Amino acid sequence: MAAIRSAVGEDLQRLNPGATYPGVTMPAMMTAAAAANHVWISCPNSSARESCWGSFFVRADGVVSGRLPRSRSGVLISTVDTEVVLYDSTAVWRDRAMAGVLHSGTLVQDARSAERTRL
Repeated sequence: MAAIRSAVGEDLQRLNPGATYPGVTMPAMMTAAAAANHVWISCPNSSARESCWGSFFVRADGVVSGRLPRSRSGVLISTVDTEVVLYDSTAVWRDRAMAGVLHSGTLVQDARSAERTRL
């Protein structure tokens, strides 16, 4: 725990309660991945005596709909209702992205943009 505190910084520890880098970053990544891809994600913990996080479940809009305490036995039962209308932050550009259009306007041809190893 001391190593992560020094890496994160004492002043930011209260905002990042995880005891390891995965404990800090993975829950946030799962929320972002669910919202960005509009998918439901089950995030179990490990069977180790001490887990990085308690199991949790994320809806397709990025909202956590169930959470268990860290390092305690339990069963999380979550309902996946694919009929419920959830906010979809990526809906407006998903079709374009699936068609290979990965920008939101006219591409600029500029030598400075092509040179990616210099400032």
